[in-house]
Amino acid sequence: MLRHGSLFSGIGGFDIAASWMGWQNVFSCEKDPFCRTILKHYWPNTTHYEDIYDFRAARYRGHIDIISGGFPCQPFSQAGRRKGAKDDRYLFPETIRIIKEARPEWIVLENVTGLFTIL
Repeated sequence: MLRHGSLFSGIGGFDIAASWMGWQNVFSCEKDPFCRTILKHYWPNTTHYEDIYDFRAARYRGHIDIISGGFPCQPFSQAGRRKGAKDDRYLFPETIRIIKEARPEWIVLENVTGLFTIL
């Protein structure tokens, strides 16, 4: 069984897909209180984190196989101002930090196509 952790989890899109695949949801990290309520309801045995800045993932090294996440797209979206790293919602570096700390075998990240024209 693969062990899964999700970042910027929302209401659990990646988490439900992981469950359907038979994977164990080990952790989630989501800022929004309503979304965390949903996550805690459907995955009560998962460890839930609130603040990506406070989350330390080194404890999961060797204990997590896949990390998924959809980090905020507003800094890159065609619908926004496209400030990239100058946007206070630019959380891609936190995503990379978590991945480096946990060292999963696999990562699945989703974002808008504008990401590749800003970075």
